[in-house]
Amino acid sequence: MALQTQAAELLTALATGRVPLSHDGLSTWPRPGAARHLRHRLIAYGIVPPVDPNLADIESWLRHRLAQLTEHPHEQVLRQYALWHQLPRLRATAASRPLRSTAKPYATQQFTQAQLFLTWLHDSGVEPAALTQTQLDTWYATHRVHQRYRIRGFLTWATSHGHLPRGLVVHQVTFKPGTTITQQHRLELLRHYLTDDAAALPARAAAVLMLLYAQPLSRIHRLTHDDLLTIDGTPHLRLGDPPIPLPTPAAHLLHRLIDEAGHGGQWLFPGRLPDQPVAYATLHRRLRASGFPLGEARISALRQLVLQAPRTGLSQGG
Repeated sequence: MALQTQAAELLTALATGRVPLSHDGLSTWPRPGAARHLRHRLIAYGIVPPVDPNLADIESWLRHRLAQLTEHPHEQVLRQYALWHQLPRLRATAASRPLRSTAKPYATQQFTQAQLFLTWLHDSGVEPAALTQTQLDTWYATHRVHQRYRIRGFLTWATSHGHLPRGLVVHQVTFKPGTTITQQHRLELLRHYLTDDAAALPARAAAVLMLLYAQPLSRIHRLTHDDLLTIDGTPHLRLGDPPIPLPTPAAHLLHRLIDEAGHGGQWLFPGRLPDQPVAYATLHRRLRASGFPLGEARISALRQLVLQAPRTGLSQGG
C-alpha cells in the first residue's frame, strides 16, 4: 500500500475519532511510516504541538515493539528497561536539545540486543538472576562486536536494578583504530566531488564537507541555509563559533544545492517531509552508493586538521 494511501487511511481514522488527534494517538497507528509522514504535516500546519521528531519515532517504535512481546518470557524486564530507563533519559535529553538523528538507531539497537540477550538466556535455560560470569563471558565470546557494544547499557542497568546479579563484570568494548587514506587520495577525492557532475549533488556536497572539515554526517545533514554566510565578501560556513572560511568552489556547490532543492525549507539537505532535513540513513546510503570511503575519509581529514592547527605555547615549550 502506497504511503499516500496509508496516510489517507490514518486521516480518516483521525477524522472519525477512531484515533485520537494527538501524538499518543499517532503512535498507536500500526503503520509507523504513515504516522510519521502525517505527524510532520500536522506539526507544520499547527494542528498538533511541536515534538522532537526523533523522540516521537523512538516512542512509536518502542510502543509497537513492546506490543509484540506479550509472549516473551522476560517481557516485564524489557518493558521496564524501555519505559523506566531508555525513554526517561531520551525525554530529558530532548527537553534540553534536539536529539541527534542517530538517537533512534542507537536506542532501538540497544533494545533489540537486550531482547536477543534475554532470549539467549531463556533458550540456554538460564534464569537472569542466576547468570554467572562464565555464562556472560560465553555470550561475549560467541557474539559480534556490535552486539557486545550495544548490550552494555542494558547489562549496566539490569545489574544495578537487581535483574542480573550485581557482581557481574560488564566488559568495556573497544574498537580498533580506523584506517586512513593518504593526503593525495583525499585531495583527489575532493577534486572529484567538487567537479564530477555525474554524481548526485547532495552526496557530493556532503563528501566535500567531510573531506574539508571532518564533520560527521549527523552534523552535516542538519546544516541550514543560515549556516552558509558571507563575511567581508568571503564565503563562510558556521560549524561552530566563529564561522570558518569556505573555499569558493565548495561555496558554489552548496549554493547549487540550495538552488536545485527549490522550496526545500531551511535545510541545506532537505528531506521528503515538510521542513525536515534529509534522513541521516538516506545521506549515508547515497555516499556509500557513490563509492565514498566514509570512515577513512573523515579520519584522514581529522589528521590533516590536527597537522594544520597552530602550535600552542605549551607544545613549543613556552
